[in-house]
Amino acid sequence: MAADLINGKMMLKRLIVFAGALALMNYFDDLSSTSQRRHLSAEPNSSSSDAKPTMATFYEPVEGGCCGMTQEGHESLLRAWEEAWRANGWNTIILGEKDARKHPEFEDMKNKLLENGVTEYNQRCFWRWLAMAANDNPNGGWMSDYDFFPLTLTGDNGIELAKQPGFKSWAAHVPTLIHADKQGWRQLSSLMIDAISEDFGLEKITDMFVLKLLHDFLTEDEMGVTLWRNNYSYGFPYSAQYGEQRPQIDCALANKLGAHLSHYAVEQLAEEKKNYPYIEGMQKGEGVQRRAEAALIMLKDYREKCGQSASSD
Repeated sequence: MAADLINGKMMLKRLIVFAGALALMNYFDDLSSTSQRRHLSAEPNSSSSDAKPTMATFYEPVEGGCCGMTQEGHESLLRAWEEAWRANGWNTIILGEKDARKHPEFEDMKNKLLENGVTEYNQRCFWRWLAMAANDNPNGGWMSDYDFFPLTLTGDNGIELAKQPGFKSWAAHVPTLIHADKQGWRQLSSLMIDAISEDFGLEKITDMFVLKLLHDFLTEDEMGVTLWRNNYSYGFPYSAQYGEQRPQIDCALANKLGAHLSHYAVEQLAEEKKNYPYIEGMQKGEGVQRRAEAALIMLKDYREKCGQSASSD
């Protein structure tokens, strides 16, 4: 086992050579100006006062739905995500497989994912890295899961946070809220491709576990990381006091950049912590499917009871 770990670390170290070279190569051809390509504008070039940053997410449906939700449930969550970010002063963009395919290493990644038996859902989680790396905005861009909802992260805060160069994660190895410059996205996506392998002994090949593997074995300088911290609510920032039938939003818990309403946090922790927003008539087991409705209730409660906070790091 020790030998396997050492070999794994040596393999990862060698990946840096390739990543560094790729980061310096301009292997993206200019696309025709007449195309209808969508642009990410994480740091607007315009100096106008109404310029907004753009939050991207990635969605490519899995036929029949997945992860405790129907396809309709996922699409409802996506609409709620758009509404929430726009209300907080952002533009939004939804990337898909066609955006990932613009990256010259898409087929390499796809083949490696298939060879290693990665599920359809987790394949899509890897594809989003290529979609962001293929973005032609020289400033890079923001990306969040579509089950990540903003709390204190306003558009103005986003513009300020994006000024720091490099790769920045506000949920450590959980890739739910990230900003990176152009080189940062390219370098990390290249490392992700090279680390897709059963040889590293991961219990499951997901982009989250691969990102953690890279951070465990490489230095932050080698990864191009300039910020790696946790500033988010894991699940709904609600609590139920003794004797209360309905959980209430907890403004101290909500004083974070946003809330990650992952299916795991909602499915397994909401019942245990009793921190799911009250929805009239909701039945046990419906929490994951009804995340969109619950998220909008959370944001309404947050605006009414907590207001905007200045937390921005």
